[in-house]
Amino acid sequence: MGPAGSLVSEPKGRAPLGQRINLSAIDNASWILSVGILAVVIPASDKIASNDVFFAAHGVSPVAWIVLLVAGLIVVWLVLAGILGLLRRWLPARGFDIVASILMLLITWFFVGNVLARTVFAANPNLGPIAGLVVAVLITLAARRFHMGSALFVFASIAAAIPLVMTVWNGAQTPATTAFDFSSTTPPSVLYVISDELQYPLAFNAKGEVRPELPNLRALSDTATRYTHAYAGANYTDWAVPAQLTGISDVAGQGNQRMDKVRAGLGIVPGMSGTYSIVMQSPIFQFECKEAGCASVGSDPGVGAIERYWSFAKDTAAIAGKTALAEPFASYFPSLDGKWKDFWSGGDEFGNGAEGNSVDKAIAGIAASVKQYPETPFFAFWHTIRTHAPWAVDGQGRDLYPARLPVVEGSHMVGTDKDGKFSTQDLQYLERRLYADSAIDFDRQLGKILDELKATGRFDNTMIVVTADHGATTGMTADRRFGDTLAQRWGEVAHVPLVIKYPGQTSSDVVTGVRSTGQIAQTVLNTVGGTVTDGLKLSPDLTKDLPGGPVFTTVAGGVMTPWKYAGVKEPNPWRQEDVAPPNPAYPFAIDVDPAQLSKVVPAGAKRMSTVSINALPGQSDQQVLVVTRTPGECPSDESPSLVTSGDTVIGAVLWEKTTGTGSSNARGWAIVPKSDPTSYRVYCSAS
Repeated sequence: MGPAGSLVSEPKGRAPLGQRINLSAIDNASWILSVGILAVVIPASDKIASNDVFFAAHGVSPVAWIVLLVAGLIVVWLVLAGILGLLRRWLPARGFDIVASILMLLITWFFVGNVLARTVFAANPNLGPIAGLVVAVLITLAARRFHMGSALFVFASIAAAIPLVMTVWNGAQTPATTAFDFSSTTPPSVLYVISDELQYPLAFNAKGEVRPELPNLRALSDTATRYTHAYAGANYTDWAVPAQLTGISDVAGQGNQRMDKVRAGLGIVPGMSGTYSIVMQSPIFQFECKEAGCASVGSDPGVGAIERYWSFAKDTAAIAGKTALAEPFASYFPSLDGKWKDFWSGGDEFGNGAEGNSVDKAIAGIAASVKQYPETPFFAFWHTIRTHAPWAVDGQGRDLYPARLPVVEGSHMVGTDKDGKFSTQDLQYLERRLYADSAIDFDRQLGKILDELKATGRFDNTMIVVTADHGATTGMTADRRFGDTLAQRWGEVAHVPLVIKYPGQTSSDVVTGVRSTGQIAQTVLNTVGGTVTDGLKLSPDLTKDLPGGPVFTTVAGGVMTPWKYAGVKEPNPWRQEDVAPPNPAYPFAIDVDPAQLSKVVPAGAKRMSTVSINALPGQSDQQVLVVTRTPGECPSDESPSLVTSGDTVIGAVLWEKTTGTGSSNARGWAIVPKSDPTSYRVYCSAS
């Protein structure tokens, strides 16, 4: 037998599909890898190259990534060629032909079938694998006959690197904003706070006042301006926050091409870095400012290069999987929605890696900035995840359960089905109480950073903006970022808190006119005396009405749907007992007679024998229970059941109704004072 890559005469008897001419292990490896590059690497590379924030968030430069990409492809190529080389030495020509052909066919079929299912046959993806098999057979036959793999590999590698090379050549796909001009050499500092998914009616009561349960935000509003009709630009974070920072009040009106660039940038922030030190603390992106006089707390200096590149490689894989693969394969990769980084931190949103208690890092960033640049004002951007679902803390900010998604198999959040929808109003109330507690903990953190500004004498002359990217709702038929009705969409998802304390402001003011969070950027620049110098067009500031009114854009599958504000009625969904439970010892006791709490189980209540209780771990003195049962044991499967610790009533199980999306009244939820897990009992409610 000849060496790998040499021509060996075919044994007697021609193969049915003709003699394999290409016996080169290197060329066959090149054929296989070229298909993977064309189908997966190129679309992912194009998406990554257009996003400056993605590189900055991981502390990785495009040049370094080009080098790593090329090196990685070469390593994979050599490994694949080595395997085929060994097979070529160990197997006869016919055996090598069979193994190499099967390998080529399966890999090509997988990649081509996915590409076709996502593109040509997007309307009927089931046709993708069928057409992909035909194409894979043709490519496999070509690979058997022609020594073209190496040329294709070189061509595909160059094509994959072109977007990244162009990024380096042009400086950036989305160039950083030119430094703004400032009318004052010492403009005021800015604290810009975004509380993720904090809806307006949770923070404000029907009178347009901050709820007393949020004392720090309420105290701030006493010397600030409250905007009682402010609306977000979009219903996903990675659309809403960039639009807010870029001064966009009509996201859909910008079009996909413009929004792709907007979502890859940080709006007015880079333009301020010539005069301001920049402090950014966010769970979804970090910003490494390189300008003189610019500080950043966004990137952790303790993270080494290996860990940085490993994180970048994992997140790149997430982009590749979601970009190139069709379902069901794409579902194995973390979602890209709502994030610029850390796709692999867990879950389909922010997962276990997101830190809800991040105010200390923001405070430390401001302190570091002031220490290093004492004469330079700071622009501190604190984007907190605390109020983002799954709302998982008690009123003291202690974890009730790990914020993993799904919470348990088949349930996206507490009390929901796998799609995050609620089947009963009682379960909505349960989740609202968690939502309220997350807002209360955000307020606690807000108080810490405001106290720090006061203690250091910077509060009075700092512009303080407190708002949200968008809100959320507890829906029964739609995702929490869409709402079941227009009233929910506008009142709970689009309507967001907006409180601004201007430098030197000492009394409260109220603006009831309809506004957009896209007007904040120009308001910030006007307040600090900054002027845009690069033609960036911002929405008018908050002193003005928008000519066409705000537009709230819902995003689904990259398709933007605009909803123009038309004054739809916005009923407040909050009951006072859900914001401030009447019995602090039993804050999640819903549909339980208050007189029964802490008392012996009432006579006539039947203990259920077919239940299984899963007590979720947490640091709170309250505990989430997931209860499953055999339906039919109680007179009514839909009525709440009592939960006891031993013989003492401590709460109620709220059962799911059977729905078309998989919820069943066999599963129920309770949040009760923590006890010995073996002591929990469930009783049918006494008639």
